[in-house]
Amino acid sequence: MSEIKPILQVDCEMQLGNFLLQPKCSLQSDFTALFGPSGCGKTSTLKLIAGLLQPHRGQVRLADRVLYDSESRLNTPPETREVGLVFQDGRLFPHLSVQKNLQFGLQNTPPAKQRLRLDDVVDVLRISHLLERRPATLSGGEIQRIAIGRALLASPKLLLMDEPLAAVDIPSKLSLLIELHKIRDVFHIPIVYVSHDLSTVLNIASHVMRMDAGRIVAEGQPFEVLANYVHKPLMETDEIRNLLEMTVTSHNAERGSSDVTSGGVSFVLPHISAAVGARLTIDIPASEILLAIEKPVGLSARNIIAGKVVQIHHFGSRVIVKVDIGMVLSVEIVEGTLAGLEIAVGKRVFLVMKATAFRKVGER
Repeated sequence: MSEIKPILQVDCEMQLGNFLLQPKCSLQSDFTALFGPSGCGKTSTLKLIAGLLQPHRGQVRLADRVLYDSESRLNTPPETREVGLVFQDGRLFPHLSVQKNLQFGLQNTPPAKQRLRLDDVVDVLRISHLLERRPATLSGGEIQRIAIGRALLASPKLLLMDEPLAAVDIPSKLSLLIELHKIRDVFHIPIVYVSHDLSTVLNIASHVMRMDAGRIVAEGQPFEVLANYVHKPLMETDEIRNLLEMTVTSHNAERGSSDVTSGGVSFVLPHISAAVGARLTIDIPASEILLAIEKPVGLSARNIIAGKVVQIHHFGSRVIVKVDIGMVLSVEIVEGTLAGLEIAVGKRVFLVMKATAFRKVGER
């Protein structure tokens, strides 16, 4: 079997005042979170990869292409690195319409390297209704959609994102997380996403690099790498969510409910003002799902679905159980429940979800 080539390789050193930045990694994941506390060097690492900062020594390689090498004195300019960078504040051109902001990404990319079409990016990001507006009239979430779209239209081979959802309201944030997965899946562009928000990382990343004091100190599967991360305020308050794309299949006016499906699994939700066939983004927190080892009866909950435990992760006193019901959902329980019900990997269980626990956060 041939070895999978890394998407990105970084091994550099840079002195920033009294701070020594020494990122070293070799990435093969298509969605990597760079996680760590404020001031640990995450943003500087992105700028180093993008070419906005020049290391003092080392090498940066994107797939088969060397972007920076201190020994050969190679330093590819930012505009020719084929690396997109999205900042927290969007940085749109205020005097241009949304459409012209988007077209800026196309205009500065040679025709031979333009791999993405404006219509396709507009469709995935759901921004067709915004094209004639100016940035001053947009919400925080809308600004970030446009900034992401502009970066995509430069047809990058790697997309770097510096906490783009930090200042966005919760519903917009959750909806945008779904869009980020679509960007990866539809356009096949790997993403490195900077965050110090534990719940965001656990909800979106397939791989995580934990950074501290200028170094990458651990990397791997998010739940495994972050299980021993000690930061009490985050551990106690961060919500683990299940973000699902669902399709409306029917409405029942008499029951006041709507039937939806996701990944072949059917759910009953409170009545949703959406047409049959509409695609929705639905959120259900892991803490809102009950877990049972026998099928319960006589409950008001409308969704009781059998599944199998596939993973168990510990976060201090919190326990996240991953259950496969045809799709994998996260369920949050306490340590006593884990022991009392003898929950273990491979055990058959039932998930119990009230219809009212689901929240609509977006519609396509």
